[in-house]
Amino acid sequence: MVHHVRRSPALLVAAGLSALIAATPALAQDDTVSIGFTTALTGPFNEFGEGYRRGVEIAVEEWNEKGGIDGVPVEIGIALDDQLVPDRAVQNMRRVLDDENIELIIAPSGSGPTLAVVDMLEADGRPVCNTQAQTPSIVDPQGPDGPPRRNIFSVSISNTVEAQKLAVVLAEEFDNVAVLHESTGYGVTGAELVEEELEKSNPDIRVNVESYNQRAQDFTAQLARSQRSGAEVLLVIGLGADLAVIRKNMARLNINLPLYATAGGVTPPYVEGAGDLVVGTRAASVRAVGEETLSEATRNFADRYKAKFGVDRWWGNNPDRPQIGMASTVMSGYDCANLLLDAVRRAGSTDPDAVIAAMEETSGSPSASIHSITFTPDDHVALGVDDLFIYEMTKDGDRIAFVPVAD
Repeated sequence: MVHHVRRSPALLVAAGLSALIAATPALAQDDTVSIGFTTALTGPFNEFGEGYRRGVEIAVEEWNEKGGIDGVPVEIGIALDDQLVPDRAVQNMRRVLDDENIELIIAPSGSGPTLAVVDMLEADGRPVCNTQAQTPSIVDPQGPDGPPRRNIFSVSISNTVEAQKLAVVLAEEFDNVAVLHESTGYGVTGAELVEEELEKSNPDIRVNVESYNQRAQDFTAQLARSQRSGAEVLLVIGLGADLAVIRKNMARLNINLPLYATAGGVTPPYVEGAGDLVVGTRAASVRAVGEETLSEATRNFADRYKAKFGVDRWWGNNPDRPQIGMASTVMSGYDCANLLLDAVRRAGSTDPDAVIAAMEETSGSPSASIHSITFTPDDHVALGVDDLFIYEMTKDGDRIAFVPVAD
């Protein structure tokens, strides 16, 4: 087994980082470096969990093809299915944390499951990368001006960043906004932040906020109240499967408001569930996959994915390039695994403190889903506002295309 040494957080002062890394035990040549996680591998939201599992799998294969980490192979040690259910995520994460052979952890998909386990993860102390959960307190429990949780790092689109991007666009075009959000930590926090950012951009703006439960099948009441509020536009903060039902309800009720969405709007279940009704929807998501010329890191990953899995629901319906949602599903798992494994390489050890110190020295790291990633002791969040586009869904022949409309 790779040797673990638990140290007090007080040792992690800036002046001692180099000495700390130098003092940690080297990787054992007869062992493996193991990644563990629980995520939504099945169920109605498995586009996230099964997606990021595929990304982790590709990263592990790439590392082993080049000899592992200094000759030590890497592996997915535990991969459990929680179906995006918080209670199940807690049970599964306990199994992950009870396994001393797991050195690196990837957080669950979704804010609900991740919020349910993040205190466990922080107390345990092993390095964690968050792929998709967007609630800011997962990384920054004391707010943006406070210190981050010392062992939690994120490549996800934070609610804060998403709210800023959407609010600027909406406030420029509309004076009355209806917000419909799922009743999870992600939805509630997202709605609060969007309302706050809208009012910053336009103090006279009117905002009507409604909530719904995930997997609801009828939104008549919420949509009717939104329409009666005089809203000029509807923003939905939620996942693609629910957004599809909302869009179909809008069509049935002949509600023709412009529809904006968070990143759930570019995931497969929205297009699968709403079909051509998605045309005209605008949603926020990462830039990397939507740019005309893909970066070398993004293209290399896309080629690898297509060779392994083909043109499937995660890839999308354009055989020439992956869909936008690939970035926040499969690529996020790939990036998290690479960040953690490269930190082990640079630390020369799986000692948690050494790996965390190496993560905090990540600077301009090439990424499949983000132009580059930098972490510091004060900033454990990779994505900023400039890393997002607003996309509009259009019809291109017999397929749905995603066109950037706001930088």
